[in-house]
Parts: sequence; C-alpha cells; structure tokens
Amino acid sequence: MPFESTMQVDRSGRIWAMRPDEMMIAQAVRQREAARSAQSTEEVAALADGEILDGSDFARVVDGVAVVPVRGLLLRQFSFYFWSYEEIARDVARAQADPAVRAIVLDIDSGGGMVAGCDDCTRFLRESGDKPVEAFVGGTAASAAYYLASAASRITVGSGAMVGSVGAVIEYIDMEPLFEAMGARIVRVVAEQSPNKRLDPESPEGKAELQALVDAAGQEFVDTVAEMRGVTSAEVLDRFGQGLVFDGAEAQRRGMVDARGTMSGVIGALSGARDMETGSGLAARTNETAAPATAAKETSMNWEDLTLAGLREHRADLVTEIESAAKSGAASDTETAVAAALEKERSRVAAIDDIARPGAEDMVAKAKAEGWTAETLALEMVKADKAKGAGYVADLAAQDDAAAVVPKRPTLTEGAGGTPEEQAEAAWDRDADLRAEFGGNKDAYLKFQEAQASGRVRILNRAG
Repeated sequence: MPFESTMQVDRSGRIWAMRPDEMMIAQAVRQREAARSAQSTEEVAALADGEILDGSDFARVVDGVAVVPVRGLLLRQFSFYFWSYEEIARDVARAQADPAVRAIVLDIDSGGGMVAGCDDCTRFLRESGDKPVEAFVGGTAASAAYYLASAASRITVGSGAMVGSVGAVIEYIDMEPLFEAMGARIVRVVAEQSPNKRLDPESPEGKAELQALVDAAGQEFVDTVAEMRGVTSAEVLDRFGQGLVFDGAEAQRRGMVDARGTMSGVIGALSGARDMETGSGLAARTNETAAPATAAKETSMNWEDLTLAGLREHRADLVTEIESAAKSGAASDTETAVAAALEKERSRVAAIDDIARPGAEDMVAKAKAEGWTAETLALEMVKADKAKGAGYVADLAAQDDAAAVVPKRPTLTEGAGGTPEEQAEAAWDRDADLRAEFGGNKDAYLKFQEAQASGRVRILNRAG
C-alpha cells in the first residue's frame, strides 16, 4: 500500500527531502544519546552486533562486513544528535581503507533529511572504493534515505520495510501571525536593489520562487536515482511512484529494490562471497551464480563458440554483471546485454591472440582464463622478457671473463736457449709472421715482450 511523503522547507529556507516520522527520529536521537553516555567502547559495541569500526562511533564490523547505520533525520554536517551525510561518508571511507573489511552494508531506517549534501554523499558512496557497497532497509528508506540507497550495488529490504518518496512537496510554515498574536511587531526593510528578497509566499511571485526551488531539487533527485539504478528519468517518474512509498514486494516489482531478505543474510552472502574467492566459503547471494576461480583452469574452453553457459563457468563476474543489468530492464534487454557481453569477451580473447607469441603459451592461457585484457598480457610479457634479459646480460659478462686468455705466443724465460732478450731476438729473426704482425718494427716487438714478461699486459682472445 502506498503512502504520501513530503519534502519540507523550514523557516530558514533550507530544503528537506524527508518523510515526517517523529518516532523514528526520536529513536535515533536516543540511540546516539546512549552512545554518548556509554562509559567504555565495550558498552558502545553492545548497542549492536560486531566490533566497532576503528574510528567510528556506530559503524561495526561483522564477519568482515562493515555495517554503517543510516538512521533518523539526516543532516549535511556532523551532529551529536542526528546522523549526517558527513558521518556516513566518513564511516564508508574508513571501511574502504580497513584491510579487515571485505564489504560494506548501509543499514537504513530513515525518513530522509536535508537536500543539501545528499547528492554529494550519494555519488561518494558509488565511487568510494573497490569494496562492494550494498544497502539493507530494515524499516524505512524514504526520500533522502532512498536517495542514498540508490547508490548501492544492491538493495535488499526486510519484512515490513517501506521504500520510496521520490518527489517533492513544500511545507512552508509561516510563524509571523503567531508572533503578532503574542504582541510581537515585525519590522522588515528590503533594499531597493533586492525587491525579491522577502516575497510573500502567498503571492504569485512567492509561490513561483518556492516552486522553482522544489522543482529543481525534485529533478535532481529523479535524475540521480535514475543514474544510480541504471534506468531513465522517465522510467523513474513512471514506475517509482512520484512521491509515494511502497512496501518491499511492490518496490521490488517496480525495480526500486533488488531483493527481499534479512540483514544476517546480506552479511552472510557478502562474507561468503569473499571466502569463495579463496576456496573456503560456502555461502553465496540469493539468485546469483558463482563459479570457483579455478574452474577456468580445470576444463578447456572453445572461445570462438562462446555460450552463456560457458561464460558462466569461466567468467562468473561477467554473468553477474549481465544479470544485474537485466534486473533494471525488460526481458528483451537481457538478450541484448548477453549478446553485448559475449561480443566483448570474444573481442578480448581475439586481442590476446593477436599479441600472443611462441614461448608465452602458458601466460596466454592464464590471460584468457582470468579475464586479463590484451594490454595486461602485453605488460606481463614485457616484464618476463625484462627479467630474462637481466639474466642474459649476466651470462654474457661471465662468458667475457671466461674468454680472457693469455697471448698465444709462448712466454720467454731464462734458461731456455739464452736470456729472454736473446730468445726474442731469435724469434724475430726466424718468424716472418711475427715480423708482419708488428709491421717490421723490431723495437715495438721487444718492448711488448718486456711488458708481457713483467705482467703489465695480456691479450684477450674473443675468437670463437
């Protein structure tokens, strides 16, 4: 059953995207008050399951999954009494940086809050890091809270949850009559340069000003939700209720959320999904199919005749991407998404084959099985060649050292037919090749023999 929701403007002119729910707001305030009055971190952690995320007041880590609460009235900046976009973004950033955290879940029960800062926070959540960010709605995700939830890669709703409030209605409360009845006299002087500074909200000009403000905020809301959910703005206006709030089943039918379940189920799926990457996990997300990373190595794959079944076995990540895209479109879009993904995979494999070379067969097979791009394969081959090249240079240096030999001509020593000088003289007289080698310069030859005998020169033979 749908419920109406509003976007409010207070007397200060700030715009609010929220569904009024005083009890929810009061409960969130009490939770924060309880945390502030706790005497130790153990008492704070006792407010919820898991260990407190390092540096956070309320986010906790359960089985490697960081659970970041989004509760009650949402403000732009940090507050002791209310949750804020600043605090939510801070906790998500810390979870992304924490090596003990595998994934992140936004635990949402909020009717919304200020428009200022909401879009910025939503985009931050989508781009915060490599770890997946999902959303669980245990109570309400209305207006600004649903705005934030749309950034999650997956939205799961619990029993009795309400989702929506995409739209805007301004409630402008004029307190001046009450003040006047109490005896107050309001004096207002507007500068001539700014006659539109204090428009009467009941006048056509005043109503036009408020309408322009709320229309701009509402359109940004619609456009961002459309972008995050992978649909068009027209589809959001047509299917997402134009300000109505829906129960979980209806919200899922309209494509506003992805599944119904429990927080423990979401945490188990996320922690189990990461465990499966290391071969030790058993849990997996509902309606998703995953294959062990080693499957691609266990059986061969005919990449030319690639099918969806084969793709599921070898590239489960692409199948998940296809299924996620199909959820946000009609059945006919699924075939298009499958065809596009298959073509993308064929192109990737073809590019790998184009740069494959003899001797790199094992590396090429690994590239195909593990989803490398051709660029990644090329880089790995260059690295391998570089490592091999370093060894080759070292071998050449060793060969050079081994090739260093003494001159071929015999050493002249005393006691072998005269003094070394006499032996050199005799060798010069009888060896025509020797005379030719030194160009007939006997003095040069004799000095060479003297240097050789003293060990001041040696000949390196690089022949052969």
